[in-house]
Order: sequence, then C-alpha cells, then structure tokens
Amino acid sequence: MKVTHISVATTGGAGIAAYRLHCALLKYTDVDSNFVQQYNLAKENLGAKVYTVPPVSSFVHKIKCHFEITPEHLNWKNTQRYPGDYEIITYPRTSYRIENLDIFKDTDIVHLHWVADFINYPSFFKKIKKPILWTLHDMNPFMGLFHYEGDRIRNEATLGKLDHKIFEQKIRYIDRNKDINIVCPSDWLKNKSQASLILGRYPHYTSIPHGIDLSKYPDLDRLMVKEKLGLNNGLKTILFVAHDITVYRKGIGLLIDAINQLDTSKFNLVSVGGGKIQLNSKINYIHFPKIHDISVLNTIYSAADLTVIPSREDVITNVMPESFANGTPVLSFSNGGMVEHIKTGENGILVEEISVKSLIDNLKDFLDNNYSFNNEDIRKYALDHFSEKLHAEKYKQLYEDILNKRK
Repeated sequence: MKVTHISVATTGGAGIAAYRLHCALLKYTDVDSNFVQQYNLAKENLGAKVYTVPPVSSFVHKIKCHFEITPEHLNWKNTQRYPGDYEIITYPRTSYRIENLDIFKDTDIVHLHWVADFINYPSFFKKIKKPILWTLHDMNPFMGLFHYEGDRIRNEATLGKLDHKIFEQKIRYIDRNKDINIVCPSDWLKNKSQASLILGRYPHYTSIPHGIDLSKYPDLDRLMVKEKLGLNNGLKTILFVAHDITVYRKGIGLLIDAINQLDTSKFNLVSVGGGKIQLNSKINYIHFPKIHDISVLNTIYSAADLTVIPSREDVITNVMPESFANGTPVLSFSNGGMVEHIKTGENGILVEEISVKSLIDNLKDFLDNNYSFNNEDIRKYALDHFSEKLHAEKYKQLYEDILNKRK
C-alpha cells in the first residue's frame, strides 16, 4: 500500500505531527509512505522518501509574475486591501499544480495535512482520482480565510464579505472529489468539522491523537536535570513553550499578567521558543530560544514541575504529549483537544474560565502544594495514548478501511 502525504513542511506543529506519522509508518508498518512538501525548513536529513516541490518556473508563470497576476499576487493584494487583526489567512488558489507529479500515479491514498497556500484547490480536487484522507490540524479546511473561529469573529466587519466568498469557493472546489475522508487529532475538532457546510458531507473517522517517538523522551533524573539547568533552588519550576509569543490565540498575555501577580519567592519560570518575555525582574527566569535538539527539550521538560498551555483556542498541541512523556503535568484552559486528555489532579489542571484571575488562582493552588502528581503515572499515560507505534497502526488500519470501502 502506497500512501503519499502532502504538507507545507515538516516543521511547525502540524508539519512535525505529519512527518512523525510518515516516519512511524516506515518504522512500524509495511506501508510505503512518501512525503511531499512545499518548503524544506528542516535542520536534519529527511531521507529519500521526502520530496520538496521546486518553485513554479514555467514561462507562463514568469509572465504572470511580471504583471503581478499570479494567484499569490492577487491573494496578497486582497490581504493588503482588507487589513485585519488575525494570526493567518490563506486562500484556495495557488500557482502550484502538484497533482501532476508522477508520485501520485501509483499512490493508493493521498493523505493531506496542513496544505494551506500550497495545493491549488480548483485543479487538485478535480484531478486527483485516488481516495483522499485529510488529517485536520486546524479549522481552515472547513472555514474560509481563517484558521480559527476567534479570528473570524474579530474580523467580521472588515473581512466578512471576502471570507464568505472564499468559503463558497471552497465548497465548490472540494466537492469536485467525492472520495474524501476526514480524521482529526481530537473529538473537539471532529465535531466542528462534522457540523460544517464544507466537510460535513464527508465521512469522519475515529479521532487519532498525534503520536511521538517516546524513545527520544527518556525518563530522566529530575533532580539531576534541575541542577544542570540551575533550577535546583528548592522552588517549583513552571514551563511555557511556544513557537511565537506574539500570537494572540496562544494566550501569552494572559500568562504574563498572571505570572507577574504571583509570589516570586515560590517559583522559577522557564520559556522555550519565540522571544524572551518581559516579566517582573524579581522572578528567576530562564529563556531558551527555539530548540531543534529533542534531547535538550527533553531535559527542560524533565526539569519542570508544571507545563502551562494558556491558549485561548487550540486543537491539540504537541507540547502536551511531550510534557506527559517526561512525566510533567500540564495546566491548560478547558478548551479544544486538551480537555480530552488532561484530568485535573491526575496529569494536570484544567482551568474552566479563560481569564487572568482563573489562571492566577490555579497557579497559586499548584504552588501552595494543593496538587500531588505522580510523574510515573503521567508518563504511562503518554505511553498508552501517544506512542508512535500505536499512531502508525491506527493509521494503517484507517487506510485499509478506506480502500476496502472502494471494493
């Protein structure tokens, strides 16, 4: 069975999850897994089965570039014409025609991941005649311009008409392929997709959480790694991990406001990724820039006593299973896919209300020793729910189910 994954890249939350699945399928199953990406942004050798699509360079495309009438130019002009407050907006029309690649001729299943601004919806869904499995990583496949509901709501006044136009286009373009199958990493996203006008008509399968290679997250001596990082001062260590601290949806502002109002004599703060946060100077604060070495990241998770995910809106993050793999509990607002895995008092803390006050109250409870977590039990939860082997086996079975449906 040959499966070809399509993703913008192997980096970023969605790209990492997609590439991990590709690797797990090759490692644990007999699936002939292949990976097509738009950009090669990785810092490692991705192997022979990863193909990076070259930039469009045809004569016609060069002429369109000269007159600034490529889909990308027109999309950019639309974006400039209608400014707004959003994380990202993307369009269904691009210059790429990856459906013409030879790799798809003998592919049994085309597996889409995060493909925004990569595949050209009108031609792709019309030409691909193979079964399509689409793993959703956010809401964009069943929305218009936006990737999350919060952005759509905040920009209704300025971008509402354009958003509706793109929404209608997606309905028409995607409907050109009748064999589309949907799977999500969380039931929360699955329910949203099933209720949508764009994807609600297609079959949705049992949710499959993202998998991780747990061998890369070994159980470390927590006291030793605390000493190594200079965190062996008897205080509890709070960890925050984010690629971009400027993204409103990630809730960094909420966390900063909460942290600045806590008793600084009770905790250390560690952040990873993005820029350094401006905090009360009395806080023992260590910042690590973006980390590509998993062993280093694993050390930081192991040194933490609590990982905080303050997202206002999220599907499910890679941070949660990574933290669990190290036996570190996770605090999150009660939203998205986190609700399906975090059990307050067992492997983390769910905060019901999205507010600074609620965040402060729950962090105080943690710092005042109102919770007692068992690191071994938390790691076992990760082993039982997020192992890459289990992830690969579930996807192989899903591929077989989709192909058998055609017989």
